Amino acid sequence: MGARDGDQRVQARLKRLRGRIERWRWARTTRGPMPARLWAEATELGRELGGYRVARDLGIGYQSLRDRLGDDGVAEPQQAHRFVEIDTTALFVPPPPTARGEVELSDASGVKVVIRLGAGEWLDVAALLAAFRATTR
Repeated sequence: MGARDGDQRVQARLKRLRGRIERWRWARTTRGPMPARLWAEATELGRELGGYRVARDLGIGYQSLRDRLGDDGVAEPQQAHRFVEIDTTALFVPPPPTARGEVELSDASGVKVVIRLGAGEWLDVAALLAAFRATTR
């Protein structure tokens, strides 16, 4: 059996299952979850072919299929990259409440302002600089 025969069989399986899913959708009288037997077949195909392809070809929700595939080590054949979410709030952490700071401003004529901040105090440096420039002109 060649690769082409295998691909034709896969396409036939997908087409049959898609037809059964569509018949179920048309025959149902109320909205509800897809029957377990259809999910079982979709999950089996997802393990063989990858969740994205199967969800797309069957017209079912990708995330629902992925949830059923679970984290059992099944790799997505068509997935080339993995993405990692980085919590960016951890990159902009304010200083600890015990940290102290100092802001020093001076102009060309020698006027100088030094502000020492206590633990946990904040200062809008941009506003301070704008006010300093306005008074020293």
